[in-house]
Amino acid sequence: MREIRFDRFGGPEVLTLHTDAPTPEPAPDEVLVKVLFAGLNPLDFKIRDGSSGRAKDLPLPAGTGREMVGTVIGAGSGLDQAELGSRGLTEGTRVFGMRGPGDHRGVAAEVIAISADDLAPVPGEIPEEDLPRWAGLALVGLTAIATVRDTAGIGEGETVLIHGGSGGVGQLLIPMALEAGASTVYATGRSTNAERIRELGATPIPYDTADWGVELQRLTDGRGVDVVLDTHYHATFLPSLDQLAPGGRIVALPTLADLTPALERGIEARVPSIVQSRERLDRLAQGIRAGRYPLEVSEVLPMSQIDQAHARLQEGHTRGKLVLEVGA
Repeated sequence: MREIRFDRFGGPEVLTLHTDAPTPEPAPDEVLVKVLFAGLNPLDFKIRDGSSGRAKDLPLPAGTGREMVGTVIGAGSGLDQAELGSRGLTEGTRVFGMRGPGDHRGVAAEVIAISADDLAPVPGEIPEEDLPRWAGLALVGLTAIATVRDTAGIGEGETVLIHGGSGGVGQLLIPMALEAGASTVYATGRSTNAERIRELGATPIPYDTADWGVELQRLTDGRGVDVVLDTHYHATFLPSLDQLAPGGRIVALPTLADLTPALERGIEARVPSIVQSRERLDRLAQGIRAGRYPLEVSEVLPMSQIDQAHARLQEGHTRGKLVLEVGA
């Protein structure tokens, strides 16, 4: 089968497409899935270049990618038909999900073995042409749930600033923050993505045509906001501390974010931790099915262009999700 792997840490050029990879054998609690599309995330290039904490104990060569959509084609010996039926994971079912934190294997392969606990069924009425969105749903969706539900504690009537409102995670943070009770959501992004941010329900603040801090002060009459959700961190974390209203708090999404500058000023600052569960995957499925989470796929690329896909991820200006086409 075809599989993308890398045998050393480095730039996009270390990623290679192999055509003779062996088909995996599922463990007793795993499902065998024919992958149709794989979602791409900044975490992928940070693992590939060795900068992510997840790269520390990664055995090489390694696969790439964390999330996918595909079709169940088999199961391990510990999952009989009754068990698969109760989970909605019988053979032929379309499923989406992401690998758990302890699973270092990639998903950019024509067939993968993955824990049954890390999957949920795609609703039957979803058309084939909509499947790329489901490939990119699990990681950003679980990140958004962990940020809004578990970490930010957004209350009724609070105001929220989201950095990166048109990115993959940002496009789910906006509707989820509004669901949680936020009265107003402001979101930074490039001016070309302002209309998309409005469609999602937020007030856009273009950072490429104006000073976003000055603009936020104008929009809030100098008060600032109650909560900042910072998907960017490096250029935005410190300036955001001055944009918080009294008693405000900030959530930085990069797992290696240094919260010290906020804590030293007495500002509540936290980093979310993803919780994987079938309940949360089902919640994402219901949300995207009902149109509450209108996640956008900006481009679908073939496996042969994985190096170009990673280069675009590193540029940091991707709107919505980049997705890799793996199987027909």
